[in-house]
Amino acid sequence: MLVQAAVEQLAGKLPPGWRITSATPRSQGRVAVDAVLRIRGPGSNSASIQVEAKQRLEPKDLDYMVTTLRPVRERPVMVVAPFLSLRAQERLRTLGFDYADLTGNIRLSLSKPGLYIETRGADKNPEPTVRDRRSLKGAKAGRLIRALCDFRPPLGLRDLAKRAVVDAGYTSRIISFLDREALVVRKPRGPITNTDWAALLRRWSQEYSPLQRGRARWFLAARGLAQLTDKLRTLSARYAVSGSWAAAQFAPVAPSRLLLCYADDISQLAQALDLRPAEAGSNVALVTPFDPVVYERTTKQKGTTVAAASQIAADLLTGPGRSPNEAEALMEWMRENENAWRA
Repeated sequence: MLVQAAVEQLAGKLPPGWRITSATPRSQGRVAVDAVLRIRGPGSNSASIQVEAKQRLEPKDLDYMVTTLRPVRERPVMVVAPFLSLRAQERLRTLGFDYADLTGNIRLSLSKPGLYIETRGADKNPEPTVRDRRSLKGAKAGRLIRALCDFRPPLGLRDLAKRAVVDAGYTSRIISFLDREALVVRKPRGPITNTDWAALLRRWSQEYSPLQRGRARWFLAARGLAQLTDKLRTLSARYAVSGSWAAAQFAPVAPSRLLLCYADDISQLAQALDLRPAEAGSNVALVTPFDPVVYERTTKQKGTTVAAASQIAADLLTGPGRSPNEAEALMEWMRENENAWRA
């Protein structure tokens, strides 16, 4: 039933003149698959696709699947499931799998006959289980993500909980979730031995934003950001700059048009910096921190206090316009310079 439902989804996405059929395979060598799809174009060319059907697929499951059913150009493999999370889709693409779920998340790439289909379905499971309801919202989750990114493994759970100032029980539950999502690698009853910090930041950004209603206020620095940062250098009040201006100190992409600054007292800082409230044409966002962790592991750049690279990247991933592109440029710098930002 699952395979047939996926075939019907795919059939509706094919260009005119294309056909798709499915059959139960007699044998596919050492590895049994659930079905084989035959896709035929308007001419005589056709392609066979091996299908692996899963009632539930967690990202970590792919570590085993790829060892037994590795897709190659001449033998594509499609994974079908009732629902595939964004993280599962990301890992499937990275490992070379095609996929389709019943909400409309589809990716199919064939070289002969040439065909490419990619559609977006649901981002959240329409029929979630208790395991699906784990969230990375809130200050405690944010502190854990920051610690996992900023400190190199190995990390024991107690050490991680202490660094993030989070209770051990909550830490254990979140790490179990991140392990299933293939965002961390943990030995059974042992320490975390590896973290995919870039994927962690992307996953966190799905539920986190510094610009939540009530936290951010928008201003205009009439004389530009250069003069604004000159004033910031003289301040005694606690602050941390993030966003585009901060990212450009490490990985410049284009002239910065927006400076995001965390501050405990927005009104006081705006007055000290001579900022004018402005919704349209603003170039400064003053933000009340979701947690004091935004002030941890800061650096000085051109005399200005700048948030940790992991915090800057997370903030940009959630931002408007070109902000996500700036985040990717910053994370590329972070990959090449881990010793500069990771303890």
